[in-house]
Amino acid sequence: MSKREKIIYAILVAVVITWGLNVVMIKYLTEFIPPMLVVAIRMPLAGVALLFFAWMKYGLYRPTSRQWLLLFYVALTTIFIHQIFMSYGVVSTSATNASLILGLNPLVTALLASLVLTNERLHWKLGIGAVLGFSGVVLAVTSKSVDSSVGISGWGDGIMVVSMLGFVVGGLLVKQVMTTNIPILVVTAYSTMLGGIMINLGAIFVIGPSGYGELHLSATAWGVMFMSAWGASSIGTIGWNYGIKAFGAGRTALFLNGLPFASMIGGALFLGERIRFIHFIAFVLTVLGIIIGTRKRKEPLNDLSHYETIGKS
Repeated sequence: MSKREKIIYAILVAVVITWGLNVVMIKYLTEFIPPMLVVAIRMPLAGVALLFFAWMKYGLYRPTSRQWLLLFYVALTTIFIHQIFMSYGVVSTSATNASLILGLNPLVTALLASLVLTNERLHWKLGIGAVLGFSGVVLAVTSKSVDSSVGISGWGDGIMVVSMLGFVVGGLLVKQVMTTNIPILVVTAYSTMLGGIMINLGAIFVIGPSGYGELHLSATAWGVMFMSAWGASSIGTIGWNYGIKAFGAGRTALFLNGLPFASMIGGALFLGERIRFIHFIAFVLTVLGIIIGTRKRKEPLNDLSHYETIGKS
């Protein structure tokens, strides 16, 4: 392995760790302010940072009317739906369960793409990967009690599934945007900013303008907010894009398998969540499912995974 490859590997590992810990950071912030307000502050902060990087590289990029429409749909699904449901979901479930559900992104994306895109065929690897991956999630979401007896963890897990599906659908839309030859960094920046505007309009409707008066955070909490917005959602996205450019989408996507583990450890260290043996079994099944289901085929997957760069929490 060359020195350059080692550096890229290190960058991707750091990105995945940051994304995994981001679930923990969001859960931490919801202890001080409402989930809607958390995401209403985070996403514009991330959008502004991404717009700066996009402007530095491409100047004032002017999308066409069709590109703007597609960017709107990407923002609606991948930012608005994904981020809002994730913020509410992590309040009602553990960071461990949330990360395991979000860890199914690559597999569910491949499965859905095989159903709705004519150039993607459903093959046996996806079938085996689906069984293993969803078996892991089932174990995770039915193991809330301390003695690991079966019992659904609650609405939090269902909300996280909706969040995950919103991200997946948005990813398919991103593939359509990319056919128009718009740079991925521009797609990321513009959709993040659009989504941030939508979320704030929703926040005004749900909690009212006076709700922003609840924004009383300590210096530590503000530090976590900026790390979440700029570290995970901005710098993390850029690092991920760099990895895709160097290694390709399929090879880079395998790094996402470490996301649930990062959240598990973060939840245990910073939130006092217990990691039980059943969670390790669930983690192994989920990772095996993702690896098998997204393993590179002889025919390329047409860069299905590159849209994992959009809106990742």
